[in-house]
Amino acid sequence: MVDRATQDTVFFRHLPKTAGTSLTTTLANIYGDGQCYRFRDVGEGFQGMFSSVLQARGDVLSLVSGHIPLHTVPEGGCGMEFTILREPIARLLSLRRFLEQQPPADRARMGLGDKVTIADMLASRNSEVYGQVRNGMARFFSRDRRFADPASDEFWEPLPPAGVVEECAAALERQTVGTVEDMPGALRMLQRRLRVPYELDIGMENFTTERGGEVSLADIRALIEANSIDLALFHMVMKRLPKGMPSASHALGNGFDRRTLFCPQPEQHYLPPNIPGRQGFELYEYGDKLCWLGDSGRGRIYLAPSDVAQILVISLYSIVPHYPLSEVVITVDGQRWPREFSHADSNGHYRLAAIPPHAGVIELAINQPYGLPVSAITPGSLDRRRLGTALLGVRSRAP
Repeated sequence: MVDRATQDTVFFRHLPKTAGTSLTTTLANIYGDGQCYRFRDVGEGFQGMFSSVLQARGDVLSLVSGHIPLHTVPEGGCGMEFTILREPIARLLSLRRFLEQQPPADRARMGLGDKVTIADMLASRNSEVYGQVRNGMARFFSRDRRFADPASDEFWEPLPPAGVVEECAAALERQTVGTVEDMPGALRMLQRRLRVPYELDIGMENFTTERGGEVSLADIRALIEANSIDLALFHMVMKRLPKGMPSASHALGNGFDRRTLFCPQPEQHYLPPNIPGRQGFELYEYGDKLCWLGDSGRGRIYLAPSDVAQILVISLYSIVPHYPLSEVVITVDGQRWPREFSHADSNGHYRLAAIPPHAGVIELAINQPYGLPVSAITPGSLDRRRLGTALLGVRSRAP
């Protein structure tokens, strides 16, 4: 039974290496980073911790997420639950690259060297590695704790307990499911289920990909043999997914979730984590108190219907001192919008002309002139992004 305080909280059950970090960014933009909670450690007593967080913050939380197996927190812990799947062999090839990119100390702890091979992964008796490379998807979506508990004999058996595949398939059938292979379809599906009145996008595809020539045909055969349960489960679920999703989102009318829209009140100042209805932004950086525009260079903020005119002042930070902040273009529903620009404290401030009352949802877009490679500004940086400006906040003025 879902508690009343948490019945509207969305639960993203994140299977590792399925583009979940990128999707979490999209979701944090929808609701505002401050209304999302990401669980990072799933250990002993986690179910109690999960319940405590929801009870303490359930009235303000819109989304919870994390690598949370079904046996740790069963279905029904929140309101709508969804997950993203990935073809099992592709997921494990991504995992190999991910492991190889980890700090040496972390690889050493897992018994892995600088070069991680498929043979190393399959031979590993480290429970973290073993549990992922041998039917990790089935372990994640099974209610049978033995199959996911290294202290249990069943964890190390070549085949799971009887009925696990059917049980996992049934659990996934009760959830909202998308796939990495059809991320546009997954985003459209989420838009409808979450009642979002604008199209969703996803930034840099943060799921690791395998480089050619590093994995042999023999490696692929070995992975297939060791993950036959996951392959069977994945294809069972794929058969049940809806077909023929429309290419464009449908109009939601007034049936949208108002938590997914920005509704500024006069004389209030909003930091990015408290601004819902965003797309095209990175996760909020709490240390630096800013939120970068993503790779597209076009951040969107969707305004809720309003029966009064709105005057907004948008503040941006630039990645380098000489960045042309005056060339930032702000549009309202696609039309270039008049604004007064000022430059202070190395930041740009844009006072927009009054946005008239509107009965529908309005798209306010921030278009930066260009982005710069982070590695060109900070030599040696592993950050692959191109960045230009970051949102510092929005202030609402009385008309």
